[in-house]
Amino acid sequence: MLIPVGQIVADPAQQDRQLESKTGTDLRKGLSNVGTNQPVVVRQTNGGSSFMIVVGERRWRVASSDGHSEIECEIRDALSEQEIRELQLSESYHHETVPSMKMGRAFLEYRESFGISQQELARRTGITPGTIHHYESLVRNLAPDLGERVSSGELTFKEGRSIADIDGHDRQREIAEPFISGRLSSVYVEKIVGYAKKNPLKPVEQILEEVLRGTKAEERVQKEVVPAPRTGVDISKLEGSALNIAGELDLLPFETIPEYRRLNIISTLRILDSKVQGAISFLSTSQPRTSGLPRPLLREVRK
Repeated sequence: MLIPVGQIVADPAQQDRQLESKTGTDLRKGLSNVGTNQPVVVRQTNGGSSFMIVVGERRWRVASSDGHSEIECEIRDALSEQEIRELQLSESYHHETVPSMKMGRAFLEYRESFGISQQELARRTGITPGTIHHYESLVRNLAPDLGERVSSGELTFKEGRSIADIDGHDRQREIAEPFISGRLSSVYVEKIVGYAKKNPLKPVEQILEEVLRGTKAEERVQKEVVPAPRTGVDISKLEGSALNIAGELDLLPFETIPEYRRLNIISTLRILDSKVQGAISFLSTSQPRTSGLPRPLLREVRK
C-alpha cells in the first residue's frame, strides 16, 4: 500500500549501515546493483501513527530525496524478532555493500542467537549454505590480523576465505604474504591453498614455485594443442603446400640459424620426413578403395 514518506522512520538498530551520510547519487548506485524491486517492508509504531522500516531503507531514502510524497510499502506487523533479523540479513547480503567480515559476524550472531544451522539459515534467506560458510570462516578460522587485512582491502574476500581453510594462523600468514604484498594475484590462491593443504610441511616458497611452474606448463600445453585434422584431404591444397615447403627448404642453406632454432627445425623436419615417407609408401602401393573405411580397418575386416 502507499504510505506517506514522512510517516516512515528508519530502524535505529540498523543505522550502522551509515545510509544517513550518503547522497542521493550514492543511494542510487546501491539500487542499480540489484534493481529497484526490493520491497520496503514496514511495521506500525506509535499506535499506527508512524511506520518503522524493517527492510528497504535505501529505496525509502531515494524516494524522499526525489521529493516523492508516498511510497509503496508492505506492512508486516506480525513479524517475530527472528523473522526481522532474517529479512535484514537477506537485505544486507543481496541489496547492500556490507564488508565481508561484518557480514560473517552477522551470520554467526544470528545463528548463535536462534540456534539455526547454516542450511536452515540458507533456506530462510535464499543465501546458499556455501556462501554462509565462507563468510563465517573469515571470522571463525582466519587469523585475526588477516581478518583486518580483509576489512582494509589488502586481502580480497576470495583470498581470505580460501586462506581460512589452512590449519594454523602462522601457516595462513605465510600463504597470505605474497597476496598482501602484491607478488601474486588472487587467480592463484585456490591452487596454492589446495597444494598447501596436501603438503602441510612443505615450505611456502617451494609451494609457490611448484604451483607457478605447473601453471605455466599447463598454459604451454594448451597453447601447443593442435586442432584436430578435418576429415578428408584437399588434394590441390596438399600439392600446393608441398611445393611451397620444397621452395622454403631450397633456401635453407642461405639462412643464418641460431643453435636453438636449428635443433627445433631438425626435429620438425624429421616428423615431416616420416609423414612424407608414409604418404609416398601409401600412394605407391594403394589400390582404389570401394568403401569409406581406412585401409587398416579394411584389412581387419578381411581377416
